[in-house]
Amino acid sequence: MTCLTAWTTIALRRACLRKTPSMSQSVPPTTTDKNGDDFLTAVGPETPGGQYLRRYWHPFMLANELQDLPVALRLMGEDLVVFRDRSGRIGLLHKHCLHRGTSLEFGIPADQGIQCCYHGWKFDIDGTILETPAEPANSKIKHNFKQGAYPVRELHGLLFAYLGPPEHMPELPVLDTFAKDDGNQPVPFRFHMPCNWLQVVENACDPIHNVFLHAIVSSQFSDAFKVLPALDFVDTPMGFLSMATRLVNGRVFVRASDIIMPNIGQFTGSSNKAADDSFRIGCGRTRWVTPIDDVNCHYIGYVHFSPKYKPYGNLTPDDLGVDKAGLIGQTDERPYKDRQREPGDYDAVASQGQVANRRAEHLGTTDRGVVMFRRLLAKAIQANLQGDTPALPQPMLWDGKTRTYAHEYVLSVAPEAQGASHDALQAFGRAAALAVVAAQTLRMGNDGIETQAHQQVLQLLKELVK
Repeated sequence: MTCLTAWTTIALRRACLRKTPSMSQSVPPTTTDKNGDDFLTAVGPETPGGQYLRRYWHPFMLANELQDLPVALRLMGEDLVVFRDRSGRIGLLHKHCLHRGTSLEFGIPADQGIQCCYHGWKFDIDGTILETPAEPANSKIKHNFKQGAYPVRELHGLLFAYLGPPEHMPELPVLDTFAKDDGNQPVPFRFHMPCNWLQVVENACDPIHNVFLHAIVSSQFSDAFKVLPALDFVDTPMGFLSMATRLVNGRVFVRASDIIMPNIGQFTGSSNKAADDSFRIGCGRTRWVTPIDDVNCHYIGYVHFSPKYKPYGNLTPDDLGVDKAGLIGQTDERPYKDRQREPGDYDAVASQGQVANRRAEHLGTTDRGVVMFRRLLAKAIQANLQGDTPALPQPMLWDGKTRTYAHEYVLSVAPEAQGASHDALQAFGRAAALAVVAAQTLRMGNDGIETQAHQQVLQLLKELVK
């Protein structure tokens, strides 16, 4: 096994862009960022960033939030209503009835579709007008008009929506994460962040904040995270790995989060004390940052529970749900003074402002991941404007799963490697990450992939001694 496979995969991804027509929408754009960053931050349907984001599926609520009554919501700057008709089908329609503008949140779910409470016009889940009961029998209204509608899919307890051009709708990606372990139980959660989506994603591209915010300032992560790591950011087919490599307790401890364009992140746990050797390709948490509008977003996803992997200590499925993150500092549920004494991600990210003023920043070398993500995002938005198809998660042909690359391992090192330099740790972390990326392309089961990568990383560990 060599690292060439990883680079080949990346090259293939870059070569797979093809021309498609640009997307047009009729809904007005959302607000503009006063700091001039709206090319990256604005999410309305007529904004460059909003058009790019609409080429992907996004989760927006837990399936169990949708019961017998419609739910009004806002998603990427659009006002919508989601409902479940009496046959169990889910519809996501423009909020206001096209007849006279009454909100369909007051509509009546029918056996097929939903009926407006005002004049009884009935719409199917795809927006087709089924009935206009007070109109003449020969009325052409239902043949000439259609309520705005978007497709919805349900996966592991989350509802996903696609708001892009129908002719370019991709398959809802199924990440290999969901089949990583026997007995894997993905438990959904969602909470609100009162700020722009981009600064939430950037938080995951900034591994050095784990040292200070989560370990030194607080006790949210284990003491192993207090050790300053060597950082690196390694390309993957759909983004990059945000990595931290450190020496702790006579062992090398590598933690690599998977940043998947445009808004997916996969993270290993926070409780590893680096006290024992371990090796794992996989994650404890999969999350999307789904824009509500320019100044609000959902932090939404799954925590993975399995008999083999317990990434968050004593966390249980009951600790998760709507406005239940399962980890301290992720929401604003604590008293304000408690949050001042022990701030978390919510406080650090939301306090930057509704839309962070990036022009006032003074970036350092540890911000490379943030800069890398901004450049990738800008390039992808620009390419979409020019008619290129954005890079999409690609399933492996033999199992239909999309490969992901988050990993974490703790390996004992020889005494002579205890004083390994920052550069040596960084080089080892990068080489080991490339081995993981390459192994994930192999046509074999999860255990075989992990074994192959483990063996190559152990071989690389010998170079760290030198």
